[in-house]
Amino acid sequence: MENKNYSTKAIVEASLISVIISVIMIITGYLPIVSFIGTLILPIPVAILYIRHNNKITITAIFLSIILTSLVYNPIMAIYSAITYSTIGIALGYCVKKNKKPSITLLFLAIASAVSNILTIVFSMLFIEKVSFINFISKNLEFMKQTIKISLDQVKSIYSQAGITPEQLKLLDKNFEIINKMDVALILALIPATIFILSFISAYLNYIVSRAILKKLNYKMEEVLPFSRIYVSNIVGAILIGIVCIGIILSAKKITGGDYILNSSQILAQFIFIINGLAATTYFLRVKRNLSKPVVVIILVLTTLSPLGTIYFSIGLMEMAFDFRKLDPYRIKRK
Repeated sequence: MENKNYSTKAIVEASLISVIISVIMIITGYLPIVSFIGTLILPIPVAILYIRHNNKITITAIFLSIILTSLVYNPIMAIYSAITYSTIGIALGYCVKKNKKPSITLLFLAIASAVSNILTIVFSMLFIEKVSFINFISKNLEFMKQTIKISLDQVKSIYSQAGITPEQLKLLDKNFEIINKMDVALILALIPATIFILSFISAYLNYIVSRAILKKLNYKMEEVLPFSRIYVSNIVGAILIGIVCIGIILSAKKITGGDYILNSSQILAQFIFIINGLAATTYFLRVKRNLSKPVVVIILVLTTLSPLGTIYFSIGLMEMAFDFRKLDPYRIKRK
């Protein structure tokens, strides 16, 4: 009798959550302006269902929400949205249910976000765009260049009427030349770093929003890991440097794919070490110098956008090697 009651309760909750998910998906589908908010909220019902029951009930609710949304909206877009919220929601539910540390939860959410990004790209190429990945990049790259060129001409016209000299307008042309030199190979090399950055940001935002909502429902989640305590482990740093070295060797021997591995690994390593450098600098300014958060944000933004921004790569690399903050459990022990 108890199992029967439990099963009935699980089915009812799964049905209710499926309806909630479907309503949110339909709202975000008809109002794209709130789609970003939807990506942060949709994983939470899935996580709650996973915490309260199991993965079978959760997956059943996800399929039910896809069916309900397909009846009202678009089946393709229903599946497209489900890929993201189901992957992140299950990862979140698992971490909360197992009482994982914030750092582990962020890692799981980042991995889930990266997987969902890759799956949605593949799904979009197969069922929405119906073109090859290279053709998709090429088409959108040309569209972006044309859009920027039109916008640039309009800005130059406005500046000319405002009395800006032709010599000063040449600076805008130089910036456009940099964008115009972008090609498919460069975009492909940027993809790993872009997925990493987007996954990292998504994990952080999902954790913050989920904790705020789940806390009101009496689910325990520790405070999000402060940015100043984010670090790159020696092991991760060694792997990144190793991949770059492999890319250098393959590229030097003219092996197919060597240039791509070299370029993409260099860009990815640069982004990761810059983030590590920004986190280490935040720790120094906030903890050691006791500066206020707004002041630190202003300092980081201004320096990052200036020529001094390259220094954060060096700071991140040195922080990974010497672990001045004593955060890495795998750091090299020094006497």
